[in-house]
Amino acid sequence: MAFFNKIIIVFTISLFLTTIPSKAYNIQPKPHAPSHAPIKPSSSSSSYVASKGTIEIPKNIPTVPNTRDLSVFINSMMEATMTKTEEFIANVIEQRLEEPDTDIYATDCLETCKSVYQDAVDAMKKAEEDVKAKDYYKVNLDISAMTTDIDTCNECAISIYGEDTEFRQFDNWIQGVASECLEKISALTK
Repeated sequence: MAFFNKIIIVFTISLFLTTIPSKAYNIQPKPHAPSHAPIKPSSSSSSYVASKGTIEIPKNIPTVPNTRDLSVFINSMMEATMTKTEEFIANVIEQRLEEPDTDIYATDCLETCKSVYQDAVDAMKKAEEDVKAKDYYKVNLDISAMTTDIDTCNECAISIYGEDTEFRQFDNWIQGVASECLEKISALTK
């Protein structure tokens, strides 16, 4: 019975932590240069470097003059972000779950992260569908849902690991992608 009480307490704490504002919400990356910059960016791009692989994000993305170009831009960003999110799940979250010294609280957090990252991937797929339908209001909502899912994991990771470099860099990178997409949608659909 004590085990189930611990699970309920962890769940309650996680839920509580996701509902209160924290420093993590104030660490918003600038669209072209995240504050906790990824490792070794080139002069014309920044990147998120996980255990394996890199995705480059151009610093100076050209303006998107029409909705056709916006569709291409959003779809390419969502495809790249889905790939990197799935890699992060496999290369960071799954690896940490397999570590023998991972305690129950860290396991709960990592399982939550895995689940919400998969929800974020679903939101990215929905964004692609809504782009095809030219429903940019829904695209905006989908991308916002993606960032909320990522923030949920970030809060959990901070509560368990403190300032974890891998989670922080990934969060900053994906928030930068979302910011770019939302900025382009907002500029074109005013």
